[in-house]
Amino acid sequence: MGEPITATATAGPGRRIDRVLDHAFTADLSALPLGVLRDRRAEAGAEENDLSYLRRVLHGRLDIIAAESERRAGGDQNPLVGRLPEILADAPSNRPASTRHLALGAVAAIGEYRVELEAKLRELALPDLGACSDRALRETAAALSVCEREVSELRRRVQGVVDACAADLARRYREGEAAVDDLLVAQ
Repeated sequence: MGEPITATATAGPGRRIDRVLDHAFTADLSALPLGVLRDRRAEAGAEENDLSYLRRVLHGRLDIIAAESERRAGGDQNPLVGRLPEILADAPSNRPASTRHLALGAVAAIGEYRVELEAKLRELALPDLGACSDRALRETAAALSVCEREVSELRRRVQGVVDACAADLARRYREGEAAVDDLLVAQ
């Protein structure tokens, strides 16, 4: 698969993920004008949406490979296509669900990191499950797992940025520095 697409490896100054994860993005949030703080929270939230989407894509591919490996190990001759809804369905989680709202539509432009990783994922397409070897399945799963760990770590870091911006906004409303009425008038 080549080099992973880290948040700094191919960083251009204009990539949204690099801006969001730059220390300066959250340095002295309390000094920022309210509109700028809201814009930063929205920008970080858009990046979080992209990373969450990428994680879902990666998990889906890993789930398909795992199901194919299990099918082979069990000697099942039926193709997976009939089981895809079951394979790709989210199982109930034992962990508490996130209370964070993630937009499903294209609220913001897609970030550059997502575009770059999607291009990598096209190179790392799922193999023809009926024709590929067990080794090819394992290698693809390993490469996808590397990507998933990277995306998960970046997502965790971006969530910290979103949380920092949201916390400062909440503080401003709580302490009277901002008013909900101003927000309604601005819209």
